Amino acid sequence: MRFCADSSFVVRLYDPLTNQAELATIGDYLADDGKVVTLSELCRVEVLNVLLRKPETGAARKFEEDLAEGLRLRTETLDWADAFQHAESLARRFSRTLKPGGHDLVLVAAAVAMGATWFLSFDRNSRQRPLAAAAGLQVWPALDKDEKGLVRHASRQAGS
Repeated sequence: MRFCADSSFVVRLYDPLTNQAELATIGDYLADDGKVVTLSELCRVEVLNVLLRKPETGAARKFEEDLAEGLRLRTETLDWADAFQHAESLARRFSRTLKPGGHDLVLVAAAVAMGATWFLSFDRNSRQRPLAAAAGLQVWPALDKDEKGLVRHASRQAGS
């Protein structure tokens, strides 16, 4: 199994304002089977950008140290031309029903291109999580009822 995350997941690992109960849940999830989370270069830059806004926390430094260590997080280089081609394919299949943003299409396509089987995301303000599921990835935390309905509807529409 390969785990790929978006910035909403990774930022929670480093932001001192993250709810402690939520952080414990994330920690337990990652500790189970010693999961290593893979990030696209796009996600890495996005996370670093957010963490650098609060230099007093040292979160950006810790994030970069964890990436360098490679035990918890790692970045993976991918063929971006292939990822963008896959993003276009996802757009053609799911844009009418899911209405994802372009950024969401690229992040999900990057996860697929990296061979991910799981997509880790807390972003419920976009259609990224349902898009990941429609693209064949398992999503954590689990999709809620509305997100599952979107995936079913999008999958039916894409099949017709």
